[in-house]
Amino acid sequence: MLVAFSVAPSGSAPERSESADASVHDAVAAAVAVVRASGLAHRTTSMFTNIDRLRHGSASDRVTA
Repeated sequence: MLVAFSVAPSGSAPERSESADASVHDAVAAAVAVVRASGLAHRTTSMFTNIDRLRHGSASDRVTA
């Protein structure tokens, strides 16, 4: 099983003191950190983070639980 996800801005930007750009680098970094900490086989590309669930009974069962 393969799961792919991406993080994209939506809605209006909150008031920020440093910059009003639509950057989501903090959200992407947090999401990728969760995936890395899970121990799941994954690959991050410019568009998606792909998570590969290779076998039953492994840490990857947490994705579908």
